[in-house]
Amino acid sequence: MDQKRTWIYCRVDNGGVNCAELLEMQRHGLESYAKEHELQIVGFSSDTGNGLALDRPGLKAFLSAAECGNLDVLLIHNLDRLGRGMKNITAHLKSLRNHGVHVHTAANGEVDLDVYEMIFEMVKK
Repeated sequence: MDQKRTWIYCRVDNGGVNCAELLEMQRHGLESYAKEHELQIVGFSSDTGNGLALDRPGLKAFLSAAECGNLDVLLIHNLDRLGRGMKNITAHLKSLRNHGVHVHTAANGEVDLDVYEMIFEMVKK
């Protein structure tokens, strides 16, 4: 069975003294999830800071890999690690779906991107 090429992305909001420790805990949990679900880790990136910022280096790294077709799965702790605000999160999810990338969260497993976008459209109205 071919393992799905998986990128791990971690983000923490604060830049406090335990920031590196929090990122490491997130990464360790996601690596365990990947192993349990037989996902092949092909990349990792992380960011520290506000989820409203769209110019985060770690975010750009996995989006670039997705655009180049270098991954099948984005693995994150939960959806709010992508960013804050439904509009920003939905834009990222839509872009990933358009590149054939599935999103998994350690908290909830695979995210149904079609349902998420439908809910966003309903809330937006």
